[in-house]
Amino acid sequence: MTVLIEDSARNALPAWATAAVQAGSARGVVLSPFTTPRLGTNYLPSGRDTADRLRDGGAEVWFDPMTHALQMPNVGDFRYYDDWNLWSGGRGVLNTSSDRQDHVSRIFGAQDALDVPHLAPTIMLHSPQSATSQRALDLAEAAIAADPTCRLAVAGTAAFWAGGTALDAHVGALAQLQPSGWFVVVVRSLAVLPVSADAEEVHGLCRTVRSLSEDGPVHVSHGDLAGLPAIVAGADSLGTGWDSRQRVCAYPNYEARTTEGGGGQWSRQTTFRGLLSLLSGADAAVLEAQDSALSSRLLTGAVPPDAREVFLHHATVLSSVISQLQPSGQVSYQMLRSLYQQAQADWGLASAAAGIVDRAPAWTGELLAGLERFAITEGW
Repeated sequence: MTVLIEDSARNALPAWATAAVQAGSARGVVLSPFTTPRLGTNYLPSGRDTADRLRDGGAEVWFDPMTHALQMPNVGDFRYYDDWNLWSGGRGVLNTSSDRQDHVSRIFGAQDALDVPHLAPTIMLHSPQSATSQRALDLAEAAIAADPTCRLAVAGTAAFWAGGTALDAHVGALAQLQPSGWFVVVVRSLAVLPVSADAEEVHGLCRTVRSLSEDGPVHVSHGDLAGLPAIVAGADSLGTGWDSRQRVCAYPNYEARTTEGGGGQWSRQTTFRGLLSLLSGADAAVLEAQDSALSSRLLTGAVPPDAREVFLHHATVLSSVISQLQPSGQVSYQMLRSLYQQAQADWGLASAAAGIVDRAPAWTGELLAGLERFAITEGW
């Protein structure tokens, strides 16, 4: 089981996640202080109750402090966040050693209260070589000093992951801390699917995962379909969900919300395994009506009837593709490259049959280009 479900404000989280775990298409859930309340509300259970219910259903549970979201522009979704008491001073202040030690201590305390493993906080980076990247390293050192067995996190924008040798140097310094594992995430400016990936960003993420996975498991937070190249590089799991907020870590997802609830339009998008892409409900229906044989082959079955089944189908597809790509290495690269190429060819058939725009370049173009750059780096 190679999928972790990212947190959601939808109150169906425990039930839907447990269904995926029990179906064998997910391993667990990553809770977040931005999305799960510590004490509970009329709408959502408390963090401890949620964690207990998930564990009772067989799920592995994590708590990602998401400190890197505080550096996003216009961050303001603090409905639940502040109640977790993760700061003694100003929210997001990590200037001094005592600031960093206090923040780490409070996070590990919150994780202990939930009875989950220690996952350290990190800072969102735009560049791997800056005063901010040094502060991220200092924060990681504070976490390792508090618990040498914790997992460390690395969060950065596309520019960070495309940082070349400077990225490799930053990652090398983090790797010397020898944590028990890693969470890595690409932070994006737009909360849209498909993500606007860049080939060099994909290349950098893959190089990083390749290096870090030699010493511990690597989870690609909010990775979803765009994270498949990282599986080839050695990632252990990808984050996903039923809402775009679970499939991409993006600035708008942390802006102030005006309503409760966690549903999303992407719950109505159907995952076509043969295309390694999503189709809207309307496009999926047209394809099925115009060429049912092609639709069935690309979808691997019939169009799911409701949001819950759409999610469970997506989790099953994602988990299956990941399993197909493991173990990582040259054979895995050749397999994913073939899957991308076949998806591009099948997109041509699907777009012609349904009269829709061929979106293969958006869904697979830059991912394949980045994967091929990584293969050259590895000598494959």
